[in-house]
Amino acid sequence: MSDLYESVQHAGNIIPRLYLLITVGSAYIKTKEAPVKLILKDLLDMVKGVQQPIRGLFLRYYLLKMMKDKLPDAGSEYESADNGNVDDAIDFILTNMSEMNRLWVRLQHLSSNKDKEMRNVERNELRMTVGENIIRLSSLDGLTYDIYIKTVLPKILEIIVICKDTLAQQYLMECVIQAFPDDYHLRSLENLLETTAQLNGNVDIKSIFINLMEKLSKYAQSNSEQKESEENMTEEEKETAKLASELDIFKLFKKYTDKIIEEQGKTIDVSRLLELEVAFMNFTIKTYPNNLQYVNLILESCNSILKSTPINNNDKNCMKLLVKLLTIPLESLSIQVLNMNHYPTLMQYMKF
Repeated sequence: MSDLYESVQHAGNIIPRLYLLITVGSAYIKTKEAPVKLILKDLLDMVKGVQQPIRGLFLRYYLLKMMKDKLPDAGSEYESADNGNVDDAIDFILTNMSEMNRLWVRLQHLSSNKDKEMRNVERNELRMTVGENIIRLSSLDGLTYDIYIKTVLPKILEIIVICKDTLAQQYLMECVIQAFPDDYHLRSLENLLETTAQLNGNVDIKSIFINLMEKLSKYAQSNSEQKESEENMTEEEKETAKLASELDIFKLFKKYTDKIIEEQGKTIDVSRLLELEVAFMNFTIKTYPNNLQYVNLILESCNSILKSTPINNNDKNCMKLLVKLLTIPLESLSIQVLNMNHYPTLMQYMKF
């Protein structure tokens, strides 16, 4: 195997050479004749030779797929003192993801302005090659919450923030929310929300917040149902349930929603801010059905937005959102809205 691994490196053209090297490297790992972590490191170094974005993305995607079941994950036949452990598997995937994201972002700069739209379509079609890295990380058996919070999440968030690309930031944030367990999000909520405040102004933070709010509200709901059978819960589940009851998710979302409004309020359209508040209102009514104070605080934020950025009476979208902000609490709380001092104030911004 070592002779074969050596010989394919003399293939004439770089693209076939690297595909061959990955294929032989995969078989080499299966024979267990060489330490897995050294082969993985060697392959990562070799694939750097392809810097053309599309070719590089497919090559690294092939590398990730071929190594899928050969990583030194916890409980894997390839895990040992010599081969490496879950830390080496995580390091391999994170390094690959960082390079793939860089290639994916570079893809947009390959064309003139007239081809820009075509490149955006192309980039959108290739996004899952980068997202596959996050899916692989989330499915590692050796991934624990401690490893996630200390190593995995900080590195992924660093890759997202540092690339400064709207499409990449939007897609990768949504990947993180969908791929990792709800209780991980609950326990690292502040880290995620802090990152949203550092994203580009063009990123649709509203959709990121909505996804996160929906996942956490479902989790909170199922968690309250599980409380009845607490004796069947594991220690970790009990700890998470305790955290869920102690953590005020509303206050965290409120803090970062206000931060986004304060920082981006002058640069993005007022309707985007109102959409964010509508999503927040939906989440709050679902998660805290009887908390009038929380609903009133959202109405107060809406009043502040409209006070500093008056809306045009002919703006149908803004009027539609304003109606939603007033009807969502009315549908679930009925005449209790009369106890909210910011409710009538918000009504004044509507057309006569």
